[in-house]
Amino acid sequence: MKDFVFHLPTEIVFGKGVESRVGDMTAAYGKKAMILFGSDRIKKNGLLDRIVLNLQEAGVESVLFGGITENPLVSTAEEAVALAKKEHIEVLLAVGGGSVIDTAKAVSIGALSECPVWDFYNGTRSPEQTLPTGVILTMAATASEANCTSVLSNERTHEKRMMGHPLTYPKFALMNPELTYTVPAGQTAIGSIDILAHAFERYFDLEEKGTLRSRLCEAVMKTVITELPNAIDEPEDYDARSQLMWAATMAHNDMLGAGGVFACHEMSHVVTEVYGLAHGAALAILMPAWCKYMLVRRPDVFAEFARNVWDVPETVSDMQAAQDGIQRFQQFISLMGLPLSFKDAGIRNPDSSYLAKCVMEGRASIGDTFDPIDLSGVIAIFEICKG
Repeated sequence: MKDFVFHLPTEIVFGKGVESRVGDMTAAYGKKAMILFGSDRIKKNGLLDRIVLNLQEAGVESVLFGGITENPLVSTAEEAVALAKKEHIEVLLAVGGGSVIDTAKAVSIGALSECPVWDFYNGTRSPEQTLPTGVILTMAATASEANCTSVLSNERTHEKRMMGHPLTYPKFALMNPELTYTVPAGQTAIGSIDILAHAFERYFDLEEKGTLRSRLCEAVMKTVITELPNAIDEPEDYDARSQLMWAATMAHNDMLGAGGVFACHEMSHVVTEVYGLAHGAALAILMPAWCKYMLVRRPDVFAEFARNVWDVPETVSDMQAAQDGIQRFQQFISLMGLPLSFKDAGIRNPDSSYLAKCVMEGRASIGDTFDPIDLSGVIAIFEICKG
């Protein structure tokens, strides 16, 4: 094992009805809160009204900021920053999934700075102070509720960038699986594939591979494989929803280890930026394509993945096991209603060379912790994605 530092300052409160604690927990950080959210779903199901009332009872005034979209935009964060400054907001409350939480993290930085928000995402500046942020999680996927990273898209420069800084860890995360009951099947599947991807890309990191790490990654992936169909078949299956919610948090806050291959994530960010495809849907296309391209380099590793995650029998050769595992992976993705190719996703005639150049941005390779992929390799993987 490599040396590491594990840091998780976020207080996680998990279980039924925990959102009722939001008033007291928010009041500990400020008396005027901005509630950030996405769609009107939390208005329609009454959650927003309950939150506002709970905050009011704790002496916390609320300011609402809604309409945050999937693949959140820096322009949206800028609007929220302006409102936060105007209203003298003291604490932020993100009610939603990764997009809302990522936006809140950007606002937490921008509200206490005179610099453009994008400066913190393009690496020009580093945060020096942030507003405290709390979370009520309503979708399991990114683990943004308990990590210090966030991703924003800049529609002006056509870039999508990730920023990570310890100051952006949420102070608390209230996680009630019941709040995910109304997430549509398609979004549930997209989010769950992202969960699987976070474990998948750590699993194939050969520089970190070891018994404990591998078995933990396998457990997260098999949890998604087992529980996602249950959550889709019965949206109010509390056990399935709770297993997925905790798997999401575990998968991407360094509980499974900090390193990873992350080649598929880097390619996915470009696909979502160029074509507007949901992140999880892009990953559903890219992960099997990456496996197919990499298979001949380490069939033994892919055979382990096939046998331990996809239950391929020990009786077949490593190469056959690996191929069978990739096939079972794609069958699962298809059964969950997600695309297997760009064509399935409605993307016609994608320019693989252009996408690859956007991914590389002058770098010689990506995915180095498994086996480096150069520009030609990225192009080849995008070609496989065409179907």
